[in-house]
Amino acid sequence: MKNAARLFVLMLIPLLTCGFDWGFAPSDPCSQAKKLIAKLDGSKNDTERGEAEAQILHLCPEGAAGHFVKALTLERDGKLDGAAAEYLETIKDDPSFFKAHGNLGLIYLEKGMLDEAATELTKAVKGEPSARYHQGLARIFGERKLYSLARYHYDEAIAIAPGDATPHAGLAQIYDSMGQNDKAEEEYTKALALEPGNQPARLGLAATLMANKKLDQALEELKKAQLANPGDKEIHRLLAEAYEKKGDQKGAEYENLLAGKSTSSSYLEHMIHGDEHFKAKKYEKAIAEYEAAVKEKPERPEALQKLGDAFMAAGRDDDAIATYKEAIRLKMESGDVHYNLGVLYEKKGLLDEAVVEYRQALNYSQANSDARRRLADIYTLRGSFPQAIEQYQELLKTGKDNPQLHLKLAKVYVNSKRYKEAIAEYQETVRLDADNLEAHRELAALYRRSAMNDEAEKHYREVLRLKKDDVEARNALTAIYVKNKNYDDLVTLLKENTELNPTDPTAHYKLGLVYEFKKSYDDAVTQYKEAINLKGDHAKALNALGRVYMKTGRITEAKEALESAKKADPALEETTVLLSSIRDELSPEPKKYHKKKGKKSKKKKGSGKKKGGKSKGKSGTKKKHSSG
Repeated sequence: MKNAARLFVLMLIPLLTCGFDWGFAPSDPCSQAKKLIAKLDGSKNDTERGEAEAQILHLCPEGAAGHFVKALTLERDGKLDGAAAEYLETIKDDPSFFKAHGNLGLIYLEKGMLDEAATELTKAVKGEPSARYHQGLARIFGERKLYSLARYHYDEAIAIAPGDATPHAGLAQIYDSMGQNDKAEEEYTKALALEPGNQPARLGLAATLMANKKLDQALEELKKAQLANPGDKEIHRLLAEAYEKKGDQKGAEYENLLAGKSTSSSYLEHMIHGDEHFKAKKYEKAIAEYEAAVKEKPERPEALQKLGDAFMAAGRDDDAIATYKEAIRLKMESGDVHYNLGVLYEKKGLLDEAVVEYRQALNYSQANSDARRRLADIYTLRGSFPQAIEQYQELLKTGKDNPQLHLKLAKVYVNSKRYKEAIAEYQETVRLDADNLEAHRELAALYRRSAMNDEAEKHYREVLRLKKDDVEARNALTAIYVKNKNYDDLVTLLKENTELNPTDPTAHYKLGLVYEFKKSYDDAVTQYKEAINLKGDHAKALNALGRVYMKTGRITEAKEALESAKKADPALEETTVLLSSIRDELSPEPKKYHKKKGKKSKKKKGSGKKKGGKSKGKSGTKKKHSSG
């Protein structure tokens, strides 16, 4: 057995000394560094990426991985030539370093070296199927009008990175170049769904919509782009093109001026300067520019509208009214002018005129919710409840999730005595806005009016949840608890009242009354005394204290408290009655009367044998006669 063991050891020696590392010897540092390269793309922040790059340079400063990291650093700094040189060094050390091929190809593409870029990117996608590298190839083939190849690579990029908007926008451009406008529109829409702020995609979509003769949609997209980049001349150029195609020469002229195209129109210059001043809230300067524009072209009502807006913003209401009326006289087709005129009339208390203008605004646009809301409010104020209900119901067709609209409609129903509908609207209000204090309070009052005390209690409790010191809710709950004989909750409520208003003698007095009713006399005395301490001449508290003292046999203290109550308020009837009962109790019959009565009875007892019967009979007779 021992010989077999020795033989086994001798057989192991050649294996252990032949240079095979068995997986325990350290691997090549550059191989380790290359493995770390894959982690760079997943770095969460610059610090983590910097640490990884430092580790790579430490492991392999002059190898492929080291050159790759140096290239990345140069590329980030915008030193593309230096970066390209380092990527070439990377490939020289390791021809299978696909990321180096791909990044070098993108640099070549940036520099316009399309052939070199195509070569490097083709090598890259064989081993590193990156969306960026496929997009690079797609751009190259698109520029060379090899649309089928371009589509293939954009499709590959989308498959690898489905959440990236860029390949969709690129594919849309390819479809646009191929004349397939519907597919281009579809891809631009997908790109904007993924990235709403993608300006090239939005401009591309606008151009495609114009090509498809969808001018209103194109204008909508361009206006969105203008909001994001108001100074972009390309956007203004496209807007001018869209307006021109619509036949709106004034709009086209205005946008061309903003795009930098030469114009001799001082009218437009005044309008542009006026808009700039208005946006900067320099209203008087805006007024001056708009007035100059009106003087230049008095037949154009849009200048009058803007002048009216500036007057209104500057608080010059009469001037604004006159200007808007002139714009309407010139057939200004705008609901905004009528709406603003309505606001100004309402502000001046001219409600009939305001109603007319708000109705005119609605004729131009039924969707003008502000005009409809103001109209409904005026109808409510004037007591025209059916008209107000009609307007609020129209508003709720589009704003059904607006709790304020439901609340306002509920109030109108209450004024119309349509309580069932009012309750439904209040319920919808608190469903949409559980913290609407006003709705809970008014709904509770409505339930209480309808003798639905349980529901009223629930909503009054909600009021106190939102506003603990709400006096109206506390008084209402007190009345409900008393009516329902719910004394435990009543005590809790009244205790809260004393905690919220510790210096209010009435709060302590009311709590004392409940304690007295529950025969908790000591607690009642404590609360009555607290009320008296806060207000020494609190007649009712003094009276109640005396009453409790009487109930508990403390007559002297009762008399003292009741006399103080009588002094504080001589008109308190109960105090007079209680004092009288105390005096009767403390005042026995006179002693003299009792003594005489005693002597008489003794005499009668002593003389009853001789004369008692006779005299008794005589007196009895006399009494009979007198009573008769």
